[in-house]
Amino acid sequence: MKNVFLLGGGGFIGTNLARFLLENELNVTVYGRGNSKVFDGIHYIQGELSQQKDFEVLLMGQDAVIHLISTVSPASSMSDFLAPYQVDVIKTIEILEACRKLDIKKVIFISSGGTVYGTSKETKLIEESNTNPINNYGIAKLTIEKICLMYNEVYGMENVILRVANPYGVGQDPAKKVGAISVFYSNIINKVPISIYGDGETTRDYVEISDVIRAIYQALYYKVKKDCVPVFNIATGVGTSLNEIINEIQSVLGERAIINYIGERSIDVSHNVLDITKAQRELGYEVYYNFANGLRKFIDSSIGVT
Repeated sequence: MKNVFLLGGGGFIGTNLARFLLENELNVTVYGRGNSKVFDGIHYIQGELSQQKDFEVLLMGQDAVIHLISTVSPASSMSDFLAPYQVDVIKTIEILEACRKLDIKKVIFISSGGTVYGTSKETKLIEESNTNPINNYGIAKLTIEKICLMYNEVYGMENVILRVANPYGVGQDPAKKVGAISVFYSNIINKVPISIYGDGETTRDYVEISDVIRAIYQALYYKVKKDCVPVFNIATGVGTSLNEIINEIQSVLGERAIINYIGERSIDVSHNVLDITKAQRELGYEVYYNFANGLRKFIDSSIGVT
């Protein structure tokens, strides 16, 4: 494993991942829209996934592909409802075909640890739990997962799917309005009201970015087994509500939040916590940061950055 290609390497996860891979002496190529944070030693290719035509030329000489791109969010997928299928699904098939022809055996697909499961009464979701997404984003993610696994079965690839929960941490941009922790932190220090759908008891599994990055790195070297479907939850196994996030940020900062509670959304799942036993067993995955320690690390890195 020498050459790694990051599709969507300019975002929050991608920027942290690119730096980590470079530090671990891998040759890194980042493909994205051109707004990446530039690091010396990384090759950048500017492009738009929906417009990309020849993936064979793009991926020639690579040993593995890490697929981070999603063109929609859970909310936007319900209005721009064709995009997840016409762009994300179709282009991923083209990527997999290019990898097959170039004999690139490994694609790591970063899926969703929340939306693919949908509404469930289970306290903790395992990888074999029912998958009933309630938005197009989740359905598209699940569809891509199945296609990746089909390429393993039919073409002998070693694709790995990581169902990442809710990542947060250094480098997450609150202006993009993705990630409750970074948005709430920014709003509180800038005295901007926080809008919460429902009563604030919506519970998610929040995982610190460096734990996610280590999991992706471990997946690069994971040998797929015939008796183990290579789909892994990457999370902490502990749920935290929106109200708890706000209370903890207030406690650390010594500031009070301004909160507006508004109506619930039908696309939101009320409870989502992931079981990480399989990832621990197969990948050697570990949780180094619980929510309190991870939040303090994020806030310490963000002081003075609004």
